[in-house]
Amino acid sequence: MNQIANDELAARDQVDAILASIGKPLVAFSGGVDSTLLAARAVLSGGGAATLVGALYATEETDRAKALAAQLNIPHHLIEVDSLADDNIRANPLDRCYHCRRLGMGKVVELARREGYSGVVDGDNADDAGDYRPGVRAMRELGLRGPLREAGMTKAMIRRWSAELGLPTADIPAAACLASRFPFGAPLSDDALRQVEASEAFIRSQGVRQVRVRHHGDTARIEAPLEEVAALAAAPLRERVVEALTGLGYRRVTLDLAGYRSGSFNPEPAAASPE
Repeated sequence: MNQIANDELAARDQVDAILASIGKPLVAFSGGVDSTLLAARAVLSGGGAATLVGALYATEETDRAKALAAQLNIPHHLIEVDSLADDNIRANPLDRCYHCRRLGMGKVVELARREGYSGVVDGDNADDAGDYRPGVRAMRELGLRGPLREAGMTKAMIRRWSAELGLPTADIPAAACLASRFPFGAPLSDDALRQVEASEAFIRSQGVRQVRVRHHGDTARIEAPLEEVAALAAAPLRERVVEALTGLGYRRVTLDLAGYRSGSFNPEPAAASPE
């Protein structure tokens, strides 16, 4: 076995060692690739999982988290969070994610204390270091550990391990909270969040696995992988998407020819420097 593979195996051992050292970890569980792997390993240490439920989280993702927790046979806690009641979140400033994580993960930490868990872990990984993630600061302030990041595990490594363990999340697309579909400074509302959620659900139902509907008031800007752009721009899919999204309240439906980009509303590094 080559050195790269040995390093990867060592990282896996380190993840398990971190979880074991915590004692009884509670995983902040979205049902995505990273947190599902953590939950699968946390079971070995008698851990549990907690999923936030509220306006910023798609129902489809909550349902997936419930199903995965049952499959993993891990204790699962659902935590209601009213993010839109917080002015710092609803106004959608550049550091919205910081305030959102402080609120939501604060509730996870409170539940962990009540239920006798020894600590809370999240799915932050080594690839996240170069991204604009003000929420990470909030999670560290609250004392959360990031075993995948601490062990130096990249997304590719996490997907490989997940596949070896037979986890159904091994190849699912990356997900993010619905607020990420709005330009910073554009206030969030429940109606607009549901409009985005329904629009993306429809497009996925047409066979497009990875999609973001960026919300620009009465205009929807669709981002999809470049290999899907031609199909979305051509009949009959174009007509079905336009009809569905205008039916959901958009006046204009546009297709971004640059394709899907994670965090396409993120600020330039200079603008993000306060975080």
